[in-house]
Amino acid sequence: MSRKCKCGCLAELPAARQCTDILSKKGYASAECLMLHTRARAKAKAEKEVRQKNTTFKAKYYADDVKTRKAAAKKACHEYIRARDKDKPCICCNKPLGDEYHAGHFLESGNNPSVRYDEDNIHGQRVDCNYFKGGDSGDYKENLIKRIGSQRVQKLLESKKVSVKRTARDYLEIESYYKAKLKEIAD
Repeated sequence: MSRKCKCGCLAELPAARQCTDILSKKGYASAECLMLHTRARAKAKAEKEVRQKNTTFKAKYYADDVKTRKAAAKKACHEYIRARDKDKPCICCNKPLGDEYHAGHFLESGNNPSVRYDEDNIHGQRVDCNYFKGGDSGDYKENLIKRIGSQRVQKLLESKKVSVKRTARDYLEIESYYKAKLKEIAD
């Protein structure tokens, strides 16, 4: 049974037990093939080390990057809200949410960072209510009062326009919190 040279030159080698020289026993057609294979392995090892170093650097960089953490916190929060409200009607129009629906905010998140991740402020909302009716078809507040009560709605309104400065660590905690809550309702 014949073998191929390890360097990839496609040279045919006899079976190891039939070889008379050390190079062919080890799987190389010549000394040049051994050197080529050794260099290729060293290059592949160096490239792997660089990739691992870059991966570690990226993970550390993005772990401390506010923009990345903010996006991850928003994603986790909205996934939880969509899972929590999947069997409820749209907060605006009381129609079924359908397959595609949003986590819509009562007080818009861009101008109200203090309630951006407040579960009382975010509810399942049909796409057409959120996009085409400016986030509110007119009944959001009334339906919200029915769902969570007037005291909690009043608390939201009092929190309106409060400035909040969050760090990457804050966003990481928010992300972890909502991932844990999502896991609780999934189990």
